[in-house]
Amino acid sequence: MEGTTCLFLLLSGLFFLPVCFPRRYILIREALTWTEAQRYCREKFTDLASVSSEQESEQLREATEEHDEDHLWIGLYDDIDSWRWSLEEEGYYGEGEAEFRKWHSKAYNNIHGTQTCVLISQDGTWNDLICSASYQFVCYSDSSSSFILVTEPKTWTEAQRYCREHYTDLASVRNQSENDQIKGLLKNRYTWIGLHRDSWGWSDGRPYSLRKWATGRPKSGFWTSCTVLHKGLWEDMNCDAEHYFVCQGDPVKKRVLRVQVTRKDSTVNLEEAAAALLWQFRERLKEHGLREDVKLTWRKQPDGKIFNLEKREKK
Repeated sequence: MEGTTCLFLLLSGLFFLPVCFPRRYILIREALTWTEAQRYCREKFTDLASVSSEQESEQLREATEEHDEDHLWIGLYDDIDSWRWSLEEEGYYGEGEAEFRKWHSKAYNNIHGTQTCVLISQDGTWNDLICSASYQFVCYSDSSSSFILVTEPKTWTEAQRYCREHYTDLASVRNQSENDQIKGLLKNRYTWIGLHRDSWGWSDGRPYSLRKWATGRPKSGFWTSCTVLHKGLWEDMNCDAEHYFVCQGDPVKKRVLRVQVTRKDSTVNLEEAAAALLWQFRERLKEHGLREDVKLTWRKQPDGKIFNLEKREKK
């Protein structure tokens, strides 16, 4: 057999990625606001720290052990601009239609950081409110391309479930004409539509899956809420406060890794398969948090080739 299996098993249909790339956390002992800390981490490293597993959470705490009693910024924040429609059918929205908004001048105030669902009022303007409130709602039927007013009060989640079971989904409003259509259905009552937002997200775009909130958190009453690490748990705070912070990544801009490949079939030309291998390598790394703006390339040897044959002695 030629070479040693480390990252790839070529032609076997398997692709193994051992834990060769642990997430690196760097504590920065400089008090900055969350936004300033984010900018610093992106300039010097990769981004503010994020975690998606218990293992990473433990690694983060170990990296900040000396300041366990302090409040340290990490990358989790309340994204007040992450509005999206319940109906996400491909091709339903034309250019710019998913971003159509009709906010009331006094709305979109994010009281206590809990107003994550949207009502349309009888004058056609929109307001944000807590999703647990009960109101009538408007569904959309794809089969008839029409809006249906349901007068039975429900929470936003209950209304979404009802619309999906009986019609297509809660109503999306793609333009002024549709807004006027829905307005014409209303009779002096606030009404749920399909706009809502995912409250919390990581600065680097990783999925918000793990929850490590301290008891009673989040409970912020701030316009902008960001997260600190305190005694291994998360607490929400005003993003304008100044704290030490934790970055992730590596301070170098370029990293060279040596990849050893097992060739099961001696007739395979690895040089010709290099592009396919690189694509496979990148796709697998993306599952482990590789950023979209990171570029992977092969470094050629002095003879112009990528791979060098290494024979292993038989025992």
